[in-house]
Amino acid sequence: MFQIEFNEKNVKLNIKADGWEDAVRQGAQILVDNGQVEPRYVDEIIKAIKKFGPYIVISDGLAIPHTRPENGAIDIGFSLITLEEPVKFDEETSPVNVMICFSAVNGNSHLEILRMIVNFVEEGKIEKIAKLQNISELLELTK
Repeated sequence: MFQIEFNEKNVKLNIKADGWEDAVRQGAQILVDNGQVEPRYVDEIIKAIKKFGPYIVISDGLAIPHTRPENGAIDIGFSLITLEEPVKFDEETSPVNVMICFSAVNGNSHLEILRMIVNFVEEGKIEKIAKLQNISELLELTK
């Protein structure tokens, strides 16, 4: 079973992004760097958002960029980034300052990641995550 673990390889806090596309690319690039997805996975996320709209914005301040496994997923994985300045995907969705990108290799391999995301939202942690300064604070918040 996949284990949720935050570390220097999958978390980047207070990054600068030039709009939503750059923010998504930076978050998804972590998955590429960790060998969890092929580079085309990142482009497929961007394509899907442009085609279907910002379906990845699931709560105030939170987006979960991902795409289908066949679009270049190699292994299950996730990244968490916070943005120095929030980005807007369109006029209807709230500004986003926390992104949790993920990859899955089948229809249910990412359920632990989704459970973590739901817990963050239900427990009101997104706003707190957005303000974190270091991974130690994230680890304390998510105990």
